[in-house]
Amino acid sequence: MKKIFFSSIIITCVLRAQALAFSVAGAVEKGNRLYGDKKYQDALKHYDQALAKQPDSAIINFDSGAAQYKTKEYQKANSLFERSLITEDKGLEAKANYNLGNSKYMLGSSKENTDLSAAVQLLEGALNNYKRTQELTPKDEDVKVNYKIVAEKLKELKEKLKQQPQENKNNQKQDQQNQEQPQKQQGDSQQKEEDQSSQQQSASAPKEQEKSGDKQGQDQQAQEPKQEGQDKQGQSTTTQPPTKSEESKGAFAQPQ
Repeated sequence: MKKIFFSSIIITCVLRAQALAFSVAGAVEKGNRLYGDKKYQDALKHYDQALAKQPDSAIINFDSGAAQYKTKEYQKANSLFERSLITEDKGLEAKANYNLGNSKYMLGSSKENTDLSAAVQLLEGALNNYKRTQELTPKDEDVKVNYKIVAEKLKELKEKLKQQPQENKNNQKQDQQNQEQPQKQQGDSQQKEEDQSSQQQSASAPKEQEKSGDKQGQDQQAQEPKQEGQDKQGQSTTTQPPTKSEESKGAFAQPQ
């Protein structure tokens, strides 16, 4: 009886393992199908279900990362592609590095006008990922094209980063001028009020003299103060990211 009992436990464990593998495979298969139909948000729901059961699966992390990339969630895509690099499958590693390079580039481009230093770091990371892809797949022409594009963009951003100290200095000077301008206008306004007051006093004096019979009073005319200087409005320029040869390799593999 004991032998039969233990045997039944082994059989149950095997069946549960098979059912788990089947459910994960089914979720990924549905996700891949939806990905192919460009229904990326729906695909992510199935990938999330699969990841809940196999969070360390390089393939599922890769597929989910590709879907996140398509929805422009580049930060999330970066994390998923990073996890998919932990694999012995060199083909998967090459594709994960390629997609990670693309995702870093897109995230870096979005930070160009808000955090230039972070943008430079992300593009440098993208080039490292492309280098690894070239080591694994030296005949891949797409990665060569993307590497060249990102390298040129990185050079442009580094030049822009060098110019930032001078721009900051100019901005500080402009801020100081803007602060001094209201003070000058306030002083001019006070001077104007004083001149108007003096004019009123001068205008009233001749009238009193006329009443007393003296008509020699003369009106005095005050001059309005001149306002010097004009506000300068800065202009910002934005650049469009270059078009890459291929955005993402996409979901491609079934769980093993």
